[in-house]
Amino acid sequence: MATNAKCGTSGSVSLGGEITAWEFNELQDIPEATSMLSAGSREFIGCLKSGEGTFDSLIAAGAIGYHDSVEFINDIETISCNIIVTDINLVDDVSDNNKFRYSYVTTGPIVIN
Repeated sequence: MATNAKCGTSGSVSLGGEITAWEFNELQDIPEATSMLSAGSREFIGCLKSGEGTFDSLIAAGAIGYHDSVEFINDIETISCNIIVTDINLVDDVSDNNKFRYSYVTTGPIVIN
């Protein structure tokens, strides 16, 4: 899968939690499309798009398997999509703030403005 990684330090989840850091990897499936007319070379086509990544929040903003809408913001663009949380970790950073780090996959359309 081809990827296009992005990151930023602002955003929100629909539960009202503020996102303090995030990473978004835009993915595209590239299934094989080799045919008898491919002259002995493999061929691939761009197909379905999806995304995955992580985000940090200072409050608990869901559970594993939770389906939520999010907005990721950086200086260049805003990414809006629905996600399913796949993993949650409690992180203690150097400023002694506990935060929650969520891993997710997207489901449905991804809107990048």
